[in-house]
Amino acid sequence: MVDAFATADDLAARLNRTFTAEEEAWIITLLEDASTYLREDVIGQQVFPQSSATFSGWPDGTGAVVLPQQPVISVDAVEFEGDPVEYTLRDGVVYVDECEPVDITFTYGYAVAPEGLKRWACVLVSQALVPLELNLGLTVGGLSSVAIDDFKAAFADGGEGTGMSLSDRNIALIRRQYSTDVHVGGSR
Repeated sequence: MVDAFATADDLAARLNRTFTAEEEAWIITLLEDASTYLREDVIGQQVFPQSSATFSGWPDGTGAVVLPQQPVISVDAVEFEGDPVEYTLRDGVVYVDECEPVDITFTYGYAVAPEGLKRWACVLVSQALVPLELNLGLTVGGLSSVAIDDFKAAFADGGEGTGMSLSDRNIALIRRQYSTDVHVGGSR
C-alpha cells in the first residue's frame, strides 16, 4: 500500500463536500496515485513516510558522503568493514576520515506528510475529479469546458495539462522545496 500525502478527509475539507464510503475508497486510491506521482516523478525520492536504510558510499576528497535520501533525520551507524567509524553529520552529508567505502545506516523522511505535499496531492486529485465523474477517463485530451444541458465538452491544447500532472513551474517549485540533486562524490 502506498502512503498518500493526504487523506480523503483532507480532500473533502478542501472541496467542501462529503464522500460516500464507496467514493472514499476511490478517493484514497486517487490520493495514493497523486502521491506516487509527486514522490517518483516530481520529487524523485521518498520523503514520507519516515524510513531507514543502509547506504554504501565512497567519501569524496573532503571525506563527504552525500546520503541519497533527504531530509536526513538521524545517522544510526557508520561502519567500515563492520567496524564503527567516527563521523560528523551536516546538512544531510556524512563526513568521515576514510578513503574507502563506508556503510551508513540512517533515518530519513518526514514522520508526518508536509502540508505543502498534502495540498498538492489534493490539487492533483481535484483536477482529475471532473473528467472522472463525467466518465471521461483520467486523461481526456485537454478538456477546457463542459456544458450540462445537451452535453458538450470542449477540448484545448491536445491534452498537455490533463490527468494528474503539474505545470513545469509547479514541478520546479516542489523540487526546490522537497528534493535534492543527490550526487555521491567519488562513488564507484
